[in-house]
Amino acid sequence: MTIADIAKEAGVSKATVSRVLSKPYLVNKDTREKINGLFKKYSYTPNSLAQGLAGMPTRNIGVVVDEFPNNFYIDLADGIDRVVSANNYSLQIMSSGWVPERELQCIRAMVKNKVDGILIAPAAPDSEPLEYLKKSGVPFVLMNCQDDDPETSYVYCDNYKGGALMAEHLNSHGKDQIIIISVVDHQSVRERIKGFTDHLNARMERIVRYTDAKTYKDGYDLAPFIVEQNSIRTKKTSLFVTNDYVAIGVIIRLLEMGISIPDQAAVAGFDNIRISSLCRIPLTTVSQSVIEMGSIAATALLNIINKTVDKPFRHIIEPRLVVREST
Repeated sequence: MTIADIAKEAGVSKATVSRVLSKPYLVNKDTREKINGLFKKYSYTPNSLAQGLAGMPTRNIGVVVDEFPNNFYIDLADGIDRVVSANNYSLQIMSSGWVPERELQCIRAMVKNKVDGILIAPAAPDSEPLEYLKKSGVPFVLMNCQDDDPETSYVYCDNYKGGALMAEHLNSHGKDQIIIISVVDHQSVRERIKGFTDHLNARMERIVRYTDAKTYKDGYDLAPFIVEQNSIRTKKTSLFVTNDYVAIGVIIRLLEMGISIPDQAAVAGFDNIRISSLCRIPLTTVSQSVIEMGSIAATALLNIINKTVDKPFRHIIEPRLVVREST
């Protein structure tokens, strides 16, 4: 069935059928119910590509994240989907893999597919992909990232405060040394580490940092090297890992090596993804309400799309320390 077929059977114009799909409030109740009844009768599904080409809303939302394996982005997508699905929108999700060129490809593909708006967790706020997105005219909201541009909407956690909360927690442990394990050089990670080091009581010479650990496997593979290089079997150590996904890999490998957690090595993460409480030793972490971040960003984007707001949306999520057995 096409719009023309539906219109003919309903005895109305094609424009009226189109309005029922895009702006139903403009069609009187009886006509709207009649047309919706025909949609249901024939299991009619509008062609979103054709709608986009005609300048109508496609009811598709694009989502660009940094990596699929990290449960942070799974939780983020869950929060997005709860809002988007409830409002009869569909999601198109792509991953940049932390590569700016790939991120730009994802955005271009979504713009080409005529999505109504884009939610993006960008690799960097001052990048070519974001400049392209701004020039495209497609509504968008940043997640897990801030932008100095006053016209840009975002939902972001106070990562500096989150790092400070973790430092204050680990200050009381009296370990011999502090080790920081971080992911790629991302805006949120820099702020977490600055908040952490600014509020740490330990002397700086007692702090060792390892970088570029992005995945569970990275944490798992890095743990033996850290143990040997830093004599963790004899020096009591606090490890602050800037994301839970890596921290869980570290914990599992330390346990396999016979290292007591938290007595010999206290391990803390950041994000509070859902599986952090299900680890063999539940993980102490900083919650940035990831599911809520996704829901807030999705709600903001729909408001921008529907023009129910007249200024950029900027929301800072308050971090919360979650203490579990790993510390």
